[in-house]
Amino acid sequence: MVYIQLLLLLILSTNAQTCSYMWDPIFEANSANPPTMCPVDTKSGQSCIFPFIYNGVAHTTCTVNGPNNPDFRPQCAVDVDSSQSAIQWSFCIVPTDTFVLYTTVRKGGPWTQNYGSTQGGTMLWIYGKRFAQRGFNTVPSTATTNAIQLVDGYSVYNCTMHDDKVTDSQLTCYTLKMPEGVYQIRVYVNNNLIPLYQYYDKKRATFAPMSSQTPIITGATPTTAPPRSLLSLSGSFKSSCFSRDTDGCSMDNNPLISRIYIGGQLCNMVNPFTGANYSEVTDTSLQCNFDSDEVGIFNISMIVTNEYGRSMVPSNLYRVSATNQLYVFQTYATISSVLPAMGSTQGGTTLIISGQSFSQSVQYPIVVNVAGQACTILNVSLTEIQCKTPAVPSVILSQYQGGLGLLIFSDPITVSQSLITSTNPPVPSGTASQMWTNGASYTSNSSASETVWMIGFIRVPTTATFSFILKINGYGALFLSSDENPINKIKIADTTTRYQSSPIILQNNT
Repeated sequence: MVYIQLLLLLILSTNAQTCSYMWDPIFEANSANPPTMCPVDTKSGQSCIFPFIYNGVAHTTCTVNGPNNPDFRPQCAVDVDSSQSAIQWSFCIVPTDTFVLYTTVRKGGPWTQNYGSTQGGTMLWIYGKRFAQRGFNTVPSTATTNAIQLVDGYSVYNCTMHDDKVTDSQLTCYTLKMPEGVYQIRVYVNNNLIPLYQYYDKKRATFAPMSSQTPIITGATPTTAPPRSLLSLSGSFKSSCFSRDTDGCSMDNNPLISRIYIGGQLCNMVNPFTGANYSEVTDTSLQCNFDSDEVGIFNISMIVTNEYGRSMVPSNLYRVSATNQLYVFQTYATISSVLPAMGSTQGGTTLIISGQSFSQSVQYPIVVNVAGQACTILNVSLTEIQCKTPAVPSVILSQYQGGLGLLIFSDPITVSQSLITSTNPPVPSGTASQMWTNGASYTSNSSASETVWMIGFIRVPTTATFSFILKINGYGALFLSSDENPINKIKIADTTTRYQSSPIILQNNT
């Protein structure tokens, strides 16, 4: 039994590979203490001799910088003198002889222009020879593919290929969001990693995302609006160019504000009907039109070409939705009429709701409630909803949750502090002006006395403990109902005793 086990071990050790090929990633990863290299064959039939010396440099792998090599193919010495200097050369037989010359962020730009946005969206141009050039094919092929990764130590990021501009001598890809640093460009051709000895100079194939190269959107107004609305953006865009037809923007080295996204939709700076800009475009401000009927919450970004990329948005611009999502801009549908105004108490009346942007989607399905009960959807278009009413519920409230934001009532009257902060405060008069706001703040433009009510429903993004704080120049009070019924409101803060409420547990029931 012991003898058989020893024999099996001998057979296994005899068949195990005891060397590594110089193009194997393990060889690069252990350059300080490299494994035993397998022999490298050449086109002449001879094997490479390592190390060999050329131009005062000792080479332990093939090189693309040898003599008489205009196509930069990997070659090695097959004969050396007593000092290991190369005497005779031959081309190495390798999995792929792709050559990487340099990388830049601008078409035809220098290798020193190798920086861009930390938010991604920077187009990299990789120049070289013998990249895989994918011809037209109805079936995707893995035999003619290129891939690019950006590597910094153990951090590896894919670069999304832009195949429309790929040729056998150039590759293009878009960077992803990544921290500041210096990343080595690694190229794969037909699933083969191109070793660094097939780079003209690995230092010329790097990318450095930098905060200073990142466009910033610092303001977006309005924060809520119907679809197809005009938005004003401010910030540091790094460029005022948006078209090559604009004076001073025709050269390739002029960065362009190429696209502005609201979610996945475009926000256009040019009116498609008149051909005119919606406003003057500068490197700090512009206007664009949200060209979509989509209703929902969105983030905003722009892409600036060349040495920039995708913009960033500071944290103070973000809001938190009732579904616990961060967003910068929100669109909403508008209602112009609801007909008929009366119907059966037993339900079954067909309501016709007219308006704009009744966009039906899986993410944001249309829901209509009448007296807090579901109105059965019959038909939906962008401008009309038809639904069948439910029976009248046994309990009818004066107000129901729904819609968006808070309703502001304003009266040009003075109400005493004691009355406002009492447990039974006054209500708006029938002549009070009304307006809607998407935020829980109000700034008066009047120099006269004014009493303001802000009334609405709150839907918290998650079940948690909350505190409410009053910030006001005059005096006021904050009331919160324990449920959806305004009658059950209680005072939780005021300007006479405490500006901050006690901790309150609120439930998320979305």
